[in-house]
Amino acid sequence: MKTESIDYTSPEFAYSFGNAKFNVRRMVRNRTNKKGLTKVLIEVQKHTYKGTGQYETEMRRISTDIWIYPKHWNQKKEIIIGQESDIEYKNNKILEKYAIVQKFVSSYGQQIPDSPYAVELHLEVLSDFFPSRKENRKCLVDYIEDYVTFRKGQKTPYGTLKEFKSLKNRLKAFDDYNKKKTYFEDINLTWSDDFESFLKNSAKYGSKENPKVGYADGTVGKTYTILVTVLNHFYNRRKQLEINLTDDFKIKSSIGAANGFKRGRKSKNDANPLTKEQLDALYNHQFSEPHLQLIQDRFLWQCYTGLRFGTAFIVTQEHIRNGWLYIKPSKTIRFEVRVEQPLNSVAIELLKKYNYDMISLKITNQAYNRELKDMFKILQKEYPALKYKNDYGTYCSRDTFITRAVQKGANWKDILRWVGQSSYSIMDRYIKPEDKQQEKKVKTIFPKPQKPKN
Repeated sequence: MKTESIDYTSPEFAYSFGNAKFNVRRMVRNRTNKKGLTKVLIEVQKHTYKGTGQYETEMRRISTDIWIYPKHWNQKKEIIIGQESDIEYKNNKILEKYAIVQKFVSSYGQQIPDSPYAVELHLEVLSDFFPSRKENRKCLVDYIEDYVTFRKGQKTPYGTLKEFKSLKNRLKAFDDYNKKKTYFEDINLTWSDDFESFLKNSAKYGSKENPKVGYADGTVGKTYTILVTVLNHFYNRRKQLEINLTDDFKIKSSIGAANGFKRGRKSKNDANPLTKEQLDALYNHQFSEPHLQLIQDRFLWQCYTGLRFGTAFIVTQEHIRNGWLYIKPSKTIRFEVRVEQPLNSVAIELLKKYNYDMISLKITNQAYNRELKDMFKILQKEYPALKYKNDYGTYCSRDTFITRAVQKGANWKDILRWVGQSSYSIMDRYIKPEDKQQEKKVKTIFPKPQKPKN
């Protein structure tokens, strides 16, 4: 084939596909080896139309594993001539392999050659020329990795990113279990049936010492919630990314039937606050170890502000104005929600202690929770009557603040504003009034009837 003066707009031009046109030719390298031989190659050129008569050209070359002397190559006819040894055998080999590449390109990568010569040809170098071919396309797991990268660029908190990574790992395990990849066009109700069954009955997790099989309904529900978030992202961009994704994942269950796409149910964790007596004892206790004194201050700071772990230790003087705290939590930044809270005396006391720079108390979540366990073990021994638990984590401080506010009759809209919560339905799980408070309220509402006076 001639390549010196190609008319890209001509209907005779090689092969075309969408905005791309392909040309295949035989050629030799410019350089030789120590024996003076050069290798015969098959070159595939891809010319992508960029508008106004302009084309962008990419090329890939595939070796035929045939070596010849350069002087015996006829560039115009693209064959070996002259006194080359085994000339007929070599030309036949080259033409056979050339025909395989032509067939592969003319089918736009859809037709896998069954010729034994294809084994010697590295056609995989052409894979990025044909992204529509199934084995070359990204699967759902690949797209989730892209989504994680996208969310990193949006400064998504690490804890949220972990949820998307967990989803990716569960889907990869599902694909491995089925021995096939999941693509966007696979996403429908029957796929959801299979994925739910895998999560509940076959998915493995836990440590080697304590392996487990099958996730609880709450974990299944959360997995689907994260999955739908990802699918919505790509569904909205399906035209630009040329993704074949239907809206089956948006099908909801009818009342009394679980026939929608989403499975499982949303888990609701009970709040785990300190009682007023437990909080008072923690505040007044004198720890001898310096690291426990720091843990005590960290936890008290959160208990008296209700700030999340990701927000509590970035507070500085710039966030304090006239005794109020103003800060945008990264977790709810997309909802345009911020903390606006009048600070209480204990919070102000702690701010002054650390020169209005709570960054100095910054710590990893793992180390924080580990040292909290040590702190509460001491409190359990010192104050057995207060019945401290052994499962307090950083989140318990937020539970404590919100529960205290509820018990004191604070308006729930004010509480949302103080802690930077986006909705009452989300905040509701933090609220766990004490039994004694409930008993007191009921007795106040329904006092013992009095005999009428004569």
